[in-house]
Amino acid sequence: MEKGTANFMSIPLLTALRRHYGDVEDAAIDPTIDVPGELNFIPGPGADLESMIWVLTYALMLRHQEGLQGFKKVWYKLKTVDELYGSLSYSGLVQKRIHMMFSTNYPRSHKPGGWIPDPVQCKWFRKAMALVSGRLMPILHGSIKDITFDAFDALCDEFITDE
Repeated sequence: MEKGTANFMSIPLLTALRRHYGDVEDAAIDPTIDVPGELNFIPGPGADLESMIWVLTYALMLRHQEGLQGFKKVWYKLKTVDELYGSLSYSGLVQKRIHMMFSTNYPRSHKPGGWIPDPVQCKWFRKAMALVSGRLMPILHGSIKDITFDAFDALCDEFITDE
């Protein structure tokens, strides 16, 4: 699978891939381990919409990066873009996504403003991470609340204009 596409996969898909390839590695060592032929993942609109959130977040970061000059541009690329999107493993990407989600949902965290300095875009990012955490964190929300097209559309309508 291409690294570029993995950067934008949903957390559940990345987790399923990590588990599957972990099982494949274990089976290479111990042939008695049975590896299922298919991933333990059921695709759906929620996963696709979560992936779109990761794409848009990356685009916001690249847009900010392009507005910087010299050392600030290099530093932002290394410490933000590469740090959050530069992992070469499925497990590394899962860790970065969870880090982004938790840092954003922690009320006193200043990290999201460092990642996405524009206040309006940062507010979009915080709300987007709330959608992602709602589908993955039943402990925080009481039940899993998948991302719906209506919720995603409302998020985009609030922050993205045709101007």
